Amino acid sequence: MSARRVSARRVSAGRVPARVLALAVVLTGAIAAPARAFDHGADLSSLPRIEAAGARFHDGQGEADALTLLHRADIDAVRLRLWHTPGDSASALPTVLAMARRAHASGMRLLLDLHFSDTWADPAHQPTPAAWSALDFAALADSTERWARETVADLVAQGTPPAMVQVGNEVDHGMMWERGHIQGDNRDEWSRFTSLLEHAARGVRAGAGTAPVSVMVHVSAGGDSAACRWFFDHLIVSGLRFDAIGVSYYPLWHGGIPALRGNLAMLARRYQRPVYVVETAYPFTLRASGAPAAAGDSTRRFAQQIMGDTRALLPGLDASLESQAIFVRAVRSALADIPLGRGAGLYWWEPAWVSVPGAPSPWENCALFDSTGARLPAARALGAR
Repeated sequence: MSARRVSARRVSAGRVPARVLALAVVLTGAIAAPARAFDHGADLSSLPRIEAAGARFHDGQGEADALTLLHRADIDAVRLRLWHTPGDSASALPTVLAMARRAHASGMRLLLDLHFSDTWADPAHQPTPAAWSALDFAALADSTERWARETVADLVAQGTPPAMVQVGNEVDHGMMWERGHIQGDNRDEWSRFTSLLEHAARGVRAGAGTAPVSVMVHVSAGGDSAACRWFFDHLIVSGLRFDAIGVSYYPLWHGGIPALRGNLAMLARRYQRPVYVVETAYPFTLRASGAPAAAGDSTRRFAQQIMGDTRALLPGLDASLESQAIFVRAVRSALADIPLGRGAGLYWWEPAWVSVPGAPSPWENCALFDSTGARLPAARALGAR
């Protein structure tokens, strides 16, 4: 997730002929993945930091931690972001291990979101971990595999194996730039990028051992069928083994529900894999509680894209509690209508990222809790069967 979004750029350097791409897609069958229930999920990566800052949450049954309150709303899966060597404990391995224990104790499935970066990775930013910046490509690929393997093995060892692992976050333009950067159809760029993905996927499977785990590839372009087809056609040609497709969908960047519907259906039909919306959100207000105004410049710029920006709204839907719940049901319906039941999960991005004194949130108006910590009706809509 990032405030800045870019579209896939398709250029002609080293172009793979369209007929070759089409033939490869037809001839390459999907990898068999473990049978899975639909994920009613929440990305709770920032929850430990928000809790440490003093956040309190409640519903009609009283005060409880946010994870418990979301589970009471029948949300049954948790997504956690992991950075390689972050500047603080946020999204660090010990924090992720602790959150995984909490999720498993509540009976919730785990989607691990591996950012091969020390900080945010998204379509506009894919910085290589500092510890790997001087490595040659072979050593970089080996480090990628080893880190994925050791991370998943750590989760398995503590009894909290992930059900699914993303190998990269919003990798529309590759990962670990510049060496894993894709800017068009250049074969050498795609070869390097998919080699990194393959090493990551291999590490995930090795770390899981006998535990069932699915490997997901995640792009941001939830409403852009052309960009997604271009990307995944190339991925299929590469021979990469992956089990599931994840997309992000935010109306501010990705258009309306019809565009989402068309793209999800195309992805399921063409690539014969389960499809997930692993990031989405919608504002219940366009007003801030006041806390973000005290934040740093980057947080203010981010907030200005969400707070008060009517482009974040869908036609006919205002920013209200009712509209937020309607939005959830609309995205869920788009997934339910995917052919052959391949709509496999919906994750709300950072539903507990509320503003608290000393820890302002630029995302508070897209959370599933209000400024008092009360759980909102959209949480029930997200967990609805």
